[in-house]
Parts: sequence; structure tokens; C-alpha cells
Amino acid sequence: MPITQQNALVLPQKGADFVLDTAIPVPKPGKEEVLVKVKSVALTPADAKLRKFGLIYGDYPGILGFDITGEVVELGEGADRFKVGDRVFYGGNFVNEYCGFQEYALADQNTTMLIPSTLSYDEAATLPVALWTAYLGLYNIIPYGLALKSILDDGGMGAYEGKAIFISGGPSSVGQTAIQFAKLSGFTYIITTASAKHTEYLKSLGATHIVDRDIPVAEIPAALKNIVGSLEIESAYDAIGDADTSLAQAMAAIVPGGRVLTTNPMVVFEPQDGKALSRVNATATIQHNVEPLRKLAVRIPSLLEAKSIQPARIEVLPGGFSAIPEGLDRIFNGQVSGVKLVIHPEDTA
Repeated sequence: MPITQQNALVLPQKGADFVLDTAIPVPKPGKEEVLVKVKSVALTPADAKLRKFGLIYGDYPGILGFDITGEVVELGEGADRFKVGDRVFYGGNFVNEYCGFQEYALADQNTTMLIPSTLSYDEAATLPVALWTAYLGLYNIIPYGLALKSILDDGGMGAYEGKAIFISGGPSSVGQTAIQFAKLSGFTYIITTASAKHTEYLKSLGATHIVDRDIPVAEIPAALKNIVGSLEIESAYDAIGDADTSLAQAMAAIVPGGRVLTTNPMVVFEPQDGKALSRVNATATIQHNVEPLRKLAVRIPSLLEAKSIQPARIEVLPGGFSAIPEGLDRIFNGQVSGVKLVIHPEDTA
């Protein structure tokens, strides 16, 4: 007998506490969609911020959860990329039926990715939003990215040998992924900000130099000159999105005429000295994101299987949906660094 209702963690209204709803309808997949039984969901800063400040799109009650993995259990019309039983991962959007804090969720097959046999559900859950944000930020067109030559295009692998890139916020999940893409792009110098405890891990991902995360903005140019000498840094990636710290550091790192990408599409910042700013919004349904993310969906499983891109380190929170509020509090209060918090809907009491 088909399951028609499910458990979901919902926000009844802006500023309210989460509520476990045991009678949410299980959605039906539409054209080129699949229905996924959710296995693991990673908590993201976006979940934490939207919980505190309100949903961007849609009405209440709202469902969050943007880093999703699971098993395909039903195919919609024309959904021919996957079969029932496939293990997949993907990013949710701002419509309840496509988010992960529930037992069953919909996914667009065109931006959904197959989990290689080398990864667990938990490991794959650390990837969707970070992959999309890092990839789009580095390779999408201006003003939505840095417009670097994509590693998925002919000649893209290793294209930036002899060049330098600065990435502020290396320990974040987006920062970790941007470092790995930058390595595939061939950058000779991949410089990131972090606390000392993350040095060896970030270097294992491809970072060549670590700068103290608390370095004053005014000291950035001299610190980088000691690393790259006379080589000009033309591109920087702000993986945190804070105007006064990470974004200011990234702007200080580049030469006049250079460009910074920030992961905060709403940040207010006026570049100086002929420098430019791009803003990434990794929502898959935005027109300029559609084709890049479709291409990434096809190619990323092989990069993961080859370990060219690796998942973040994980901390599994026991209790299923009941663990989400405290986990999001930790993220919002800056108490999570270098790991992704993951929950299993099936563990919900």
C-alpha cells in the first residue's frame, strides 16, 4: 500500500520553534522528477539563517534542509536518468516538497547526482550545496561568478598553472570544495584563511598556504607578497560572506582590476580601486545556473570516485529530526568548524 503521509520538521511561522508534523503529504514526482526517500541530511548555514530570519520564498509552514541524500523510490514522467533504488544526492530549493527535513522529497533529475559506490549517504550529504556554490562561484559567468575556465570544459583542467587564488574561509564546507576545484584548475598558489588547527587538513585538500583567519585586513597585501612575490592575484573567493572580515580580506588580496566572488548574494559592499565583485546564489532553478549545474550533475560522480573531490568530515547527530534545532543553534553561534553536521530522518523517535 503506497505511503501517503510522512513525518517532517516544519517551521509553523516566522520566529517560531520547529514542530514535528506527522501528517505531511508525500509528494508525487512530476515531469523529469524523482521521489527520494531521504537517508541523510546535512545542516547548512542557510538552514540556520532562514530559521532565525524567515523564509526567502514560499509560505508558512515551511520545511528546510538543503543538503539531501537518499534512495530513488518513484519516477515521474520522462525521468530516465535514474532508476528506482539508485542512491542520489542533490540540493533542495525554497519549495517545501524539495527540501530535506522530511522523510520523502522531490528532486529534479537534471540536477540530481548519483552517489558513487565509494561514498556513504552521510559523506555525500556534505556535498550538494558546497559543490554547487563552489563550482558556480568559480566558473559561472560574471556577475554571478569569477568566469574562470571550467574544469569540465576542454583545457580547463590545469588551466591556471603559474597563477594564484585567494580563498577566505577555507574550513567552511564551501571553502573546502573551492580549494579542491582550484587545485583541479591548476593554480600554483592556493592561499586560504583558517585557524592553525586546520592547516594540515586544508593542505591535504590542495591549499598551498594558510594565513591566520584573524589577520587584520590591512596586513593582507604584505602577507601575500611574502608568499607569491611579485605575482599578481587577480581572483579571490569569499566563502563566508561577511563584509567586514572575509569579504574585506578577499578584496585586500587582489590587485586593481581583479574580481572577488562572495557567497553572500545580499551583502552590501562597494569595491574600490577598480576592483569588482560577483555574487553567487546557488539556487538550481535560476536561469544562469541551469546549464552549469546540469553539466556538473553528469560529471561529478566520476570526480568523486577518483577522489579528485572529497566530502567534508562529518559529525552525525543522534535523534533524527529532534537533533536539528540544537545543531542549527551551533552553526548560527559559530560553534561548528571544519565538519558538517548530519542527521538521519529514520532515527526520529
